[in-house]
Amino acid sequence: MPARHDPVFRKRLLSALILGPLAFLLLWYGELAFTAWVAAFAAAMAWEWIQMSDRDAPPVAYAIACATASGAVLLAGQTSIADAVIWGALGTLGSGIERWRRGWSIEILGVLYVSLSAALLAAMRAQEPNGLAAVIVLFSIVWAADSFAYLVGTWIGGPKLVPQASPNKTWSGFLAGLAAGMAAGWAAGMIFGLDPVMVLVFGLLVGAAAIAGDLAMSLFKRGFGVKDSGTLIPGHGGVLDRVDALMLAVIISVIAQRFIDLGWGA
Repeated sequence: MPARHDPVFRKRLLSALILGPLAFLLLWYGELAFTAWVAAFAAAMAWEWIQMSDRDAPPVAYAIACATASGAVLLAGQTSIADAVIWGALGTLGSGIERWRRGWSIEILGVLYVSLSAALLAAMRAQEPNGLAAVIVLFSIVWAADSFAYLVGTWIGGPKLVPQASPNKTWSGFLAGLAAGMAAGWAAGMIFGLDPVMVLVFGLLVGAAAIAGDLAMSLFKRGFGVKDSGTLIPGHGGVLDRVDALMLAVIISVIAQRFIDLGWGA
């Protein structure tokens, strides 16, 4: 029998009701306030990644990872994405050198993944005149896809999507998430006057990336032998547990807009 009730749903909802408005307020204000908010989350994400992937990591490993992620965000939001990429690459190299003494692992690239995804989000918001609108469209797609994939997968159930990664993710949730992401992206796109066909295609790609990002993080956590990345957010676990769908989605969003003309110029 599939699970039709999530015992932590109320905690999830309460956390979302608190963090959601705060995030939107800072997003609306933009500038250094939003960049600093993302940088703080990026540092927490980097901390959680080291904690999961390297159980014997000394304090210096956490310091390097957190400085790499937060620094990349601050550079992306205040100077340029090129500076952020260089900083992220050098910081990841530093993490790799530090890890080498205890046995180097490809998992150190998670620091770069965290840094790049958070930096691209800050850079997207900093772009004028469409930075705010672009992030709203992105958030609409990701939140709708992630939420409906979770709700439908939990309450309706059905055949499992990738049982090796997560026993709770189902094909019904995947399809519901894609449909919800496309619908939310289309609705947000219409508010900002974007091309309706192109924004549907964009919503499909970003929605799929959101679900894939969530699934990838589940695979990582299972490989590391942990259920949650942390305990910072009640009902959700750690920061990585809450933003795993957004991480890959923002990267795919930036790449997709290189090839898909959403109509921002219009």
